[in-house]
Amino acid sequence: MRLRTRFGGKMIAAVIILLAAAAIVSFFVYQQGMILARDFYIVGAAPSAPELNDKRFHVIRASPQDGSIMLNNRRIDIYLTGAAIFAREDDRSQYALGAIKTYLEKRELARLGSEYPLAQAFPLRVEVNYLKAAAGSKVAAVSLADIVGQAQKLSSQGGQPAAGATVQDIGGNNSAVGGVKDAVPALSDAEVGRQLSALRQDQSAPQFKAEFASNKQVIIPSLMEPPIPLAQVLLAFAYILPIFFISIFFTSGFIEEKLARKINVLLAAPVTPFQVIIGKMLPYIGYSLLVVVLITLALRGNLLLALAIFIPVILFIFAVYLGVALQYRSYRDQTFFSLVAITGITGYLIFPAMFVGINDLSYVSPLTLAVQMYRDVPVTLYQYLLSAVPMLLVFVLAVAVGTRVFNEEYLLSFRPLHVKIREAIFFAMEKNRLALSAAIFSLLFISVVFMLELGVITVSINLPRALALGICIFICVIIEETAKSLTVAVTIERRLVKSWQQVLWLAVISAAFFFIGEKLLLFMSLRVIAESVFTTAVFAGNLLWLPLLVHIVSTVTVCLITYRTGIRGYPLAVLAGSIIHGIYNLSLLGVFR
Repeated sequence: MRLRTRFGGKMIAAVIILLAAAAIVSFFVYQQGMILARDFYIVGAAPSAPELNDKRFHVIRASPQDGSIMLNNRRIDIYLTGAAIFAREDDRSQYALGAIKTYLEKRELARLGSEYPLAQAFPLRVEVNYLKAAAGSKVAAVSLADIVGQAQKLSSQGGQPAAGATVQDIGGNNSAVGGVKDAVPALSDAEVGRQLSALRQDQSAPQFKAEFASNKQVIIPSLMEPPIPLAQVLLAFAYILPIFFISIFFTSGFIEEKLARKINVLLAAPVTPFQVIIGKMLPYIGYSLLVVVLITLALRGNLLLALAIFIPVILFIFAVYLGVALQYRSYRDQTFFSLVAITGITGYLIFPAMFVGINDLSYVSPLTLAVQMYRDVPVTLYQYLLSAVPMLLVFVLAVAVGTRVFNEEYLLSFRPLHVKIREAIFFAMEKNRLALSAAIFSLLFISVVFMLELGVITVSINLPRALALGICIFICVIIEETAKSLTVAVTIERRLVKSWQQVLWLAVISAAFFFIGEKLLLFMSLRVIAESVFTTAVFAGNLLWLPLLVHIVSTVTVCLITYRTGIRGYPLAVLAGSIIHGIYNLSLLGVFR
């Protein structure tokens, strides 16, 4: 019903045209027929240099003397002669050098395939065979040792099978090996010819399929593309796109009820805020789970594992969009912050997953587990907990706060975002148990802090080490000091504390519980992520009493300055506490030694 309401009449035609245009553009980009990088690199070439039939290179013919001058003056990126390539030390020239080396390597492979018999040009072929497990057992019915033994037996007899010998194929059937010697090379040569043809025509676009290699597929190592998980990551992201679409309808329905004042009826009804929030979420969560099931069945994935991976993702996305729906009451604000949420969630899910098998930090994203699922790589319990637990805790935090702020005063008011956040904390806390509220909020905020900090580490780890460390320490200490002190700052703003002694006590409680929760999550993450200078800088390594003392001192500093200056001085107070925290982290790395 909401779909027909949102997209009716002429809007349907507009949506269809936009989707068709997006599909056409995507197809041409995928086939490299409409390349955004056309003439991206400027290449100087001597008269004796080979022709470059690649749309990325804009070729300028020049003598060696002129080419050297043009290269030094940065008028060209590289200079190519018949025997050598000259490049500068800057990044652009080095990227151009890498691109042209890859292009020339492909040309050389094509030349080998044209001038020599395929069996001589590409003698090494690998056929992929998936071993089937025996019934009721996890042991493969055909072991790798059996296959290697059969190959060695054939090799020792000059490639001829022994008299009456049989070989058991992967399906478990016994068959005579006669004819194997002739059949496999013929199949391999056909595959080599197909790949060479695609190489000559520059049609080596990635194949978007779930598995890295199909059963019985023949791989030629010299013609094989590097195993970058782009296809698997995009397939995993195919789960997320429909969930985003569904969650937007959830948010817009919430906003519509606010504008039409229908929310007042729910507020007066004999139901609890928790029942209202969960009741609104359940249909959309059900649609999202149906999407996960259908996509997994279509891709022949592990259904139970896919549900385990994507249920935390679904709950996390709906938690973020619940926050958007509760904070704002206009479609304009909802649209803006929904786009911001989509951008942040997409970056958090996609970027780490691109480093599957390269960096352990990829496990902060559940899409990494989805990639492993389609590669038939086992998922360990700690890998799953590292990606799932923070998302589940964010959902718990969003629902817990949402049930406390579900009142007319909060839902229908217009205020800046930072004011609404402080109001939400005020409504959610127990006014008569401030210490308990400070402890609970510190524990719940850890999930958000943990995700933000791991996201910062994942992005900055690709920068130069000194710059990456500086960015990590600067951003992460501000995030932590804000999370630890925000609840206490709200009590100061609302005048729930009467003395600096109360502020001191709440600050100590908040810092201590934050420290406990941080160490628990750190223990779990270090079972998956190898400890490095980045995790040491952010999480203070494996020390105990000293980082606890630093947490307390920095949080007390923030809270006492805020108590003295008021809520307007809170940003400067956070900066002061962050400086103390940052100095400690730098000393831990030996910067001041």
